[in-house]
Amino acid sequence: MQKKISPYIVWICLICACSTGGWAQLFRSPFFKPSDSLDKTRLYSVTGFIGASYSVFSVGLYHAWYKKQGLSAFHFYNDWKEWSHMDKCGHLYDGYFQSSYVYDLMRWTGMRQGRSVGAAAAVSMLFLSSLELFDGLSPKWGFSWPDMAANSLGVATFAAQQWIWNEQKILLKFSSFPKSYKDQGWLIQQRAEELYGSGPAEKILKDYNAQTYWISFSPSIFKNTASTWWPSFLNLAVGYGADGMYGGYENRWTSKEGIELRLDPHQYPRLKQYYLSLDLDLRKIRTKSSFLNALLRGLTIFKIPAPAMELNSLGRFKFYPLHY
Repeated sequence: MQKKISPYIVWICLICACSTGGWAQLFRSPFFKPSDSLDKTRLYSVTGFIGASYSVFSVGLYHAWYKKQGLSAFHFYNDWKEWSHMDKCGHLYDGYFQSSYVYDLMRWTGMRQGRSVGAAAAVSMLFLSSLELFDGLSPKWGFSWPDMAANSLGVATFAAQQWIWNEQKILLKFSSFPKSYKDQGWLIQQRAEELYGSGPAEKILKDYNAQTYWISFSPSIFKNTASTWWPSFLNLAVGYGADGMYGGYENRWTSKEGIELRLDPHQYPRLKQYYLSLDLDLRKIRTKSSFLNALLRGLTIFKIPAPAMELNSLGRFKFYPLHY
């Protein structure tokens, strides 16, 4: 089960929109432009914002996920093979994009590069580790070392690139499109709603069958020269997804009536899907508005819809004129 933190940049956008007196001023405002030197007012604002976010996050998470279940003695749970590793991709992605947003906030205050990377890593690990500690006290879940490893790898993927290259040449991205289960019959539709919810927003965030995680990069990163025939804004994207999952390890569950249910694995196979597609690097689109530049940079964590080829674990190829 994935638990995601709202992107920090969205909150900054909303605060700025209210404080600058309308969208026209917002587009012209220098508010979003990173400070050339450390701005203590900005630093205190960001520190307070992160502290308040962590408090709201912790309290809200407890009441939303854990309060009804109660707390148990701290324990561990190895869920490495669950959900065809889709949940691990989610943890890796969470660590990456949270680090990216916190880093941008720190650079916005004028904090130096190295300290911004360190602060981003520390804050991201604080949020993500708190999730795992809650899980460790939950009778339904448990502290997962594989989850922690995926969290840490996501943070390290961002931090290493920033330290080595001072930029993100290899981007981790996410895409999801609400999946309909009506043609699968009422049993599967009921199970899907139980696992993944019924509303579009809930499905996008929770439905592993509808999600794809991507590694997006420009072929020009393998060149020693800056000049290349490949457009700088156009990326190649390699994706991973899964389908046909109605249980963590297999498609077997117990209904609310206590009936043991199991889907025929030949009729309803669990698939792993591998994708090759094109993508856009929105950071390369520069405008005269610092607000739009910040917004485009914030949206970089999402994969752009584009043609794609799929190879699944049954050895079947499929072409999508437009895949998201």
